Amino acid sequence: MRKDLDLQIEQLRTNVVAMAERADEMLGRCLQALSDGDRAAAEATIAEDEELDRAYEQVQHGVLAVVALHGPVGHDLRLLTGVVHVSLHLERMGDYAVNTASAVLAVAEYPADPDLTEQLVEMGALAREVGRTAVRSFVQEDPDLGHQVAELDDTVDRYDRGIFQRLVRLAGRDEERIEWATRMIRVSRHLERYADHGVDIAEQTVFVATGEAVDLGRRRPD
Repeated sequence: MRKDLDLQIEQLRTNVVAMAERADEMLGRCLQALSDGDRAAAEATIAEDEELDRAYEQVQHGVLAVVALHGPVGHDLRLLTGVVHVSLHLERMGDYAVNTASAVLAVAEYPADPDLTEQLVEMGALAREVGRTAVRSFVQEDPDLGHQVAELDDTVDRYDRGIFQRLVRLAGRDEERIEWATRMIRVSRHLERYADHGVDIAEQTVFVATGEAVDLGRRRPD
């Protein structure tokens, strides 16, 4: 029975990693769409969301089956609970990638600001790093790495605040870019929320490894 439980938990962990890779690829594609004006990349991001949703449902059902069959306790139960939460956060991260891609499509015909576009792409790359590091911390059950995720997220938050201020100023002085700037404010917020879900995953890492429920978001500046 122990061997069967271990094998099933390992399969769930593998499925979570696959979800994380898909969400990461989705964000990467929509950042390409933003940088290059690549409508096909944005549309591909949106189309892939259904696969991520199905993977989320499979993980949820898999966890319920393992709990019903084995009645796990202690660390095993914490890990399975963590898998439930992490898969949900990954599904939401995919949603934010889709929202970003949709915004890119919506402003395809409007003039963009190259410098601000570059900053948004840089912010998105940092958000991807937050997500990747968070998943790595969960898979390795490394609470120290989990705490580092919050530090990475601080930089994403600083980008969000700075980009917001620059976009507001741009919209105020250039009427032709009001629509683009308004949509990009939303993009910045989508990227910030993507990274926040990475922090939530890191919190699950700490819980699984130590049994301690933590709020890593408290260390982030307002």
